[in-house]
Amino acid sequence: MGKLGSIKKSKSLADQAYDTIKEAIIYNKLKPGEILAEEKLAEELNISRTPIRSALSKLVFEEIAFINKNKNVIVSDITQKDIDDISFIRESLEPLAVSLLKDKITKSQIEDLKHKYIEQLHTIEQCNGYDFIELDYDFHTTISEYTANSFLNETIKKATLVTKRFLILSGTVPQYSVIANREHKEIIDYIENGQFEEASNAMLKHLKNVKERILRKNA
Repeated sequence: MGKLGSIKKSKSLADQAYDTIKEAIIYNKLKPGEILAEEKLAEELNISRTPIRSALSKLVFEEIAFINKNKNVIVSDITQKDIDDISFIRESLEPLAVSLLKDKITKSQIEDLKHKYIEQLHTIEQCNGYDFIELDYDFHTTISEYTANSFLNETIKKATLVTKRFLILSGTVPQYSVIANREHKEIIDYIENGQFEEASNAMLKHLKNVKERILRKNA
């Protein structure tokens, strides 16, 4: 039996292939350093090589995969320096973003954050790592958006986008999603109670934990 299973021929086959391959990387069925061969993937997914080629191009663009000197598409890896560098940026800026919400965030915005937490909880129940990572990105960038500081928001968005790639490549989501989701709830609870210093500290703790989990899996 193949690693990926077949997909139905509905909507864009390239998009379906992209989602399926990306999900396989999230769940460590396709590991860093593994060759993503068009012919093999097309056979496993029961589609032609054209949508596979398009899907692989998108993965390369997102740096989830790369093309080596032999023209093979390979699942990317991440280094400790990569993780250290992006964690430094996030740990510096995201606790600041939380503290800036004091006297600014509205009740409806807090409800929006709570809704994202619940949505993410549902993805855990459904074992949907792909959507979990998308909602994780959503949670962090929404907080930065609510600061109304466009420069801070854009920087956090870029940093969180890189972390999203790290989460995909590390394969840590299935193991740590429940813990990460619980950490999100702690941040929201402090914000809702007006405890912004505690919320900022909880964000810093969460980001340090994310870094540690990725490093542990990458060791």
